[in-house]
Amino acid sequence: MGERVQRCAHEHRLVIDFLQTLHGSLDLRTVIDTAFPMLLKLVPAEHGALCVSRKGEPGSYDWSMVDFPVDWFSAYEEMAGHDFVRQAVLRRPNTVLRDCEMITRKELTVNMMYRRALDVHMPLEHVMSVMLDFGQSWHAGVTLYRGRQRPFSDEERALLQQLVPSLATAVQNCKLFSDASRTGPMLDAILQQKGIEAVMVGAGCAEVARTRGAAALISRWFAPVELNRAGLPAAVLEQLSAAMRQRAQAPKVTASFTRLAPPGIELQITFVPLPEGASPATWAMVLQENPLVPAAWQEVLTPRQSEIASRIVLGWDNQLIADELGCTVATVKKHVLHIYDRLGVPSRSGLCRAAQQQPSPRAAAGARQERPRRPLD
Repeated sequence: MGERVQRCAHEHRLVIDFLQTLHGSLDLRTVIDTAFPMLLKLVPAEHGALCVSRKGEPGSYDWSMVDFPVDWFSAYEEMAGHDFVRQAVLRRPNTVLRDCEMITRKELTVNMMYRRALDVHMPLEHVMSVMLDFGQSWHAGVTLYRGRQRPFSDEERALLQQLVPSLATAVQNCKLFSDASRTGPMLDAILQQKGIEAVMVGAGCAEVARTRGAAALISRWFAPVELNRAGLPAAVLEQLSAAMRQRAQAPKVTASFTRLAPPGIELQITFVPLPEGASPATWAMVLQENPLVPAAWQEVLTPRQSEIASRIVLGWDNQLIADELGCTVATVKKHVLHIYDRLGVPSRSGLCRAAQQQPSPRAAAGARQERPRRPLD
């Protein structure tokens, strides 16, 4: 009894270490190199493999991490039609299967893949495998092989099945990060030059990458209570999720999120599906701060005058401006007169018309919005 308890405790520690290792990196090679040896301790096997491929194209592997002879997959296209493991797990995704549920012993000994394994001095007498299906254009497979006559037990199958959700999450995160990183450096360079930031998210709106200044920009515009555990604004993610669903039906539809703030600027977040070559479920949330007054005005107005001018264009009266900016109505009136003088306009209506005549006026759209609330500090 004591020996069994010790064995269970040892297995429990191995499982915890394995799960921590799975989520310790977003590089699949690193994850497999460190986690697979631990998996083979939990479920003893001579060989293990993880592959990620596009559906319907069994020979097109994005990655193949195998403890196999290097030329094993060189002839895979020829063997694909005889791959009894792949055929079985495709029919029952996310379910761990053993060879006895895939093929009879008699069929196994004459199977081309079994013969191929003997030719390369890697006997495959027993197999246990699971297909990780993410509901996307790609899927992954985890397979363990034994070269000796020792079938995988019910307990070993149950243990691997228990680990399937964590394996799936780790592989998906690595895949999404790899897809995003193909365009990430170029995207980062472009955005940084324009003073824009971006956060890339994958399936389930989980973050896979972000530009360097994204966190600071988000913290300026959203209070901690508005953020999820990953530090992303919940309201924005909710709108992005809706955009993802909408795009599935109308591919040309674009969407964005806008928020106003006291300094006379707005935050616009545009949702952009990443280019071909990335996962269809990977999007970029592009964040940009935009002034609500024309750029030409900022050259002649003080920052405080720009704040007030932006609110005049939005249709606010002097009392509302004073309340929002924390000053007196008399101070606002004084600033308004200076604004008229510096811009050469006679009145509030003249100021609004002048704003609409400027190139790319953001104020015209903002003038139709209701009074914004003050963002939480």
